[in-house]
Amino acid sequence: MAASVETAGSSSIFSPQEILKEVRTFIHGANYKVQNLRQRENLSQSALILLRTLPTARAAVLEYTAGVFDEAVNAYLLEMEVGHSVNDGSSQAMDRYLHDVCGILHSFIQANHAAWAPIISAWSLELLGHLSRKYADRRGVPRGSLNELLQLWLTCTPTKLLIDVATQCFSQMATATTASYVDALLEASVKYTPHFDWVVAHIGSAFPQAIITRVLMCGLKDYSCHGNQGDGEGMEGKIPKMASVVGILGHLAAQHGVDIRDALLKLFQESLDGTPGQGQAPVLGFLLQLASMSPVLLHILANNLIPRLNAQVLNRLHTQLQPWAASRPGEFKSLMTLVVHLIIQNETSADSLLNFLISNSTPSAELLPSEATSPLPEINNICAFLIEEVLRETQTQVYRRGRLEMGMSLPYLGALGSHIHTLTKEMLDTGDNRGKWLQRLVCYIILYKGQKVGAEILAYILTIAKTHGQLSQLVRIQREVETGLPGVLDACVCHTLDLLHYKKDTDKHTLLTNLHTLTHWESTAGDNLVRCSFKSCLVDHWSSLTPLLLHDDLDITHLTLDILNQVAITTELDSGAGLKAVGSLVTVFFRVLKMEDQKQAGPLVEGCKKFARKLARQPHTQTMLVRYIVEACVDYENKPLLGGKHELEVCRSGTRDASVSLREENTKHGLSLTTLRSHSSVFHAGVIGQGLRHAQSQQILDQAIISCNQLYVEELLWVCCHDYQAPRPQSPTPGQEEQKSVKAHRLVMSADLCRTLGSMITELATPDVLYNNRFWPEEESLKMTVERDLHVWGYFDDNPILYRIMLMLAGNTLVMARCSPVLKSLTATMLHYFDVTREKLPTNSPKQLACVNCVIRCLGKSGLLPAPLSYLSELLPLVKSYEVCLLLLAVWRYMKETPPTEDPSDVAHRVCEPRHLTVVRSVLHNNIDQTGDVYARFFGDLVTDDLAGEVRSMDTTDIH
Repeated sequence: MAASVETAGSSSIFSPQEILKEVRTFIHGANYKVQNLRQRENLSQSALILLRTLPTARAAVLEYTAGVFDEAVNAYLLEMEVGHSVNDGSSQAMDRYLHDVCGILHSFIQANHAAWAPIISAWSLELLGHLSRKYADRRGVPRGSLNELLQLWLTCTPTKLLIDVATQCFSQMATATTASYVDALLEASVKYTPHFDWVVAHIGSAFPQAIITRVLMCGLKDYSCHGNQGDGEGMEGKIPKMASVVGILGHLAAQHGVDIRDALLKLFQESLDGTPGQGQAPVLGFLLQLASMSPVLLHILANNLIPRLNAQVLNRLHTQLQPWAASRPGEFKSLMTLVVHLIIQNETSADSLLNFLISNSTPSAELLPSEATSPLPEINNICAFLIEEVLRETQTQVYRRGRLEMGMSLPYLGALGSHIHTLTKEMLDTGDNRGKWLQRLVCYIILYKGQKVGAEILAYILTIAKTHGQLSQLVRIQREVETGLPGVLDACVCHTLDLLHYKKDTDKHTLLTNLHTLTHWESTAGDNLVRCSFKSCLVDHWSSLTPLLLHDDLDITHLTLDILNQVAITTELDSGAGLKAVGSLVTVFFRVLKMEDQKQAGPLVEGCKKFARKLARQPHTQTMLVRYIVEACVDYENKPLLGGKHELEVCRSGTRDASVSLREENTKHGLSLTTLRSHSSVFHAGVIGQGLRHAQSQQILDQAIISCNQLYVEELLWVCCHDYQAPRPQSPTPGQEEQKSVKAHRLVMSADLCRTLGSMITELATPDVLYNNRFWPEEESLKMTVERDLHVWGYFDDNPILYRIMLMLAGNTLVMARCSPVLKSLTATMLHYFDVTREKLPTNSPKQLACVNCVIRCLGKSGLLPAPLSYLSELLPLVKSYEVCLLLLAVWRYMKETPPTEDPSDVAHRVCEPRHLTVVRSVLHNNIDQTGDVYARFFGDLVTDDLAGEVRSMDTTDIH
């Protein structure tokens, strides 16, 4: 009716006979193939006249026009393929006709858009979809790129004319009639997707807000009619227009994401502001369904909708949805399943979504009713349920991915991987259900991300854990992830060592404390562990811990030492690692000796001894360890700790030394007064060219501390020198118990270590190797070695710890045999001293007397000097100084006649002949008033024989 009224003026131009003639021409031309250009032009002219004048023929004309559009598009694509025009003017004729037709359609729309816009828009959209799909496989049509496809069709004149007509239809429609246009757009999109996407993109970019709003409303209407009937599963197949809605919004999201966001939020807010009932459920389900079908829409909703869901909105939403959930439990369950699926597929805002669920899963005790609104208990239960379901589904997918589908992607875990340190910190600080949820989530992230991330997280926990409860969470995480990542703990140990050595801001004290706690717990647990242990992993990396022994902080040193003592040392220890460990241990030990607090030093010394016992089980490290300890005892910095003398340093800095003339300096000493040549004039207490030596105030340690330090050194050496490779003795019989108790305190050393240790002491104490043989020469030859012997005596006097070391090792014949040059030099020096000394009693020379006692005891304990000469140390304090010289001379003569040997059988058969005891007897007789108590110890056999003879003579006298 409207169309006839509209075209009344147009039909009056032509008479009925002329219109009938044009009808016949059009019918004839449309039914038969046009042969030439003139016939085509006549047919086109008839079609245009009928389109203007005869409303009943317009459908046929539009059908014919669709064919012309088809032919024109084909011609355009053919020209593009071959590169030039393929007909003789037909393309120009078709273009003129199409422009005229589109002009007529534009005039119809402008004249009466309410009547013509829906008809023309449906026709144009259908034709655009048909052409796009028909020619999608042509060679010149791009595939996969929407921008290239849009550029192609917009440069094609026929399709450009059609899209302009469709765009004008939408622009002329009123708000009430846009629904029909959008429905046509959606139907065409459903029918011709994905070839129709360029049309949607072009029209949507021209009218973004209107298209987005109407598309959402049409989609919601279709969802309410189809998707809200049933259990909610398979909604995409039940809702024909849902895919088109998602496609259209997806095309517009790149340029008009803000408009889509506003439209989605407005739709949600309108549903929230409505009255309680079932109307809110379709809106919420529709939004969730959109998010499940498009990652872009999921991103928009997750980033913008979740922050708006505060406690007040959640409570209101729960109130509105409660009737629907109660009446349709199956749909509510499906809705929850969809929410879980969306959470797992969400990637961009996974951390905020997790915080939202966790914060609303438990009641908040910090918020007061007057300050803020807290979520209802039902909201708490739903959030807790969602978290449990998400974790359960995540566990299933993670383990399925590990076994079968390594390429399967889990966007949710992938996004949380960048926040795993924050999650771990929150897990350690939380002790309720949140902590348990976060612990499971951290385990799944580690299993998804791989071994490297797992090692970093375990090392991170070691770095920040402050309590045993937090460390127990590390153990639980390790036990869980080891099922999928067996080598995670070894990688964790490697990463931990890297943190200790190369990252300066690492809290080394906390890390080592936690590592020590775990290794100590593993040591007490024994074989009851059902997981890999730090102890077993540190076996291959323990050498990387030894540099920490040299740390400036003694607490770190102590922790490292305790950890090393709990870790076994590999039997295949290379010499480089052993050398570093030995050097670090010796440095730590003497650093501990410098501590003033003996109570704090005691545990460290015990730790050093325990670690030394481990190292000494390796023969090559045992030798290095013993040598390092002995050399450190006589070092300049360490020997004052053991009673050694301080050496005064001469300042060698400055430039005065180079310009000083020795002749001029010597002349200066004789300018004031000529004096006799003596030690006071020849020598002066200064340095030539530098003046007097500055008095150095050396702090002298208390004798109790020195004795304690010496005892520590002896205990350490005892541990290091013991032969751990020697076979253990069998269980003794009752008669052997006493003998075992005596031998229990004897130091058992290997023969190689005995030789090495004896040679080392000789090498340190003697200035050269010229007289380093085991033979003791004639007394007259001692004049040639006076300087050498004095050097040895001075070395022992500067380092008194050597006396105690010699006494500790004296029970081993091999050591004393190798130390024979040292014992020989000490004996020669003491011979000369007591021969010329003015002291009447040897007790007035305590150092020299102690030296003689040490030599005699060493020779006696080793068996090189048999009894009763080995008892001379008991006699020396009771005699005169010159008699000490005589006794030493007797010892010298015995050692000269029976030189030291390394043969144990020869040592066992050594005895003192009477000629060796003549001097001893004479000395005892001369001092019988002082030596009467010890006489029987030296000549007990003779005393017993004399007493027996006297008894027999008395008996004979009585008989007579």
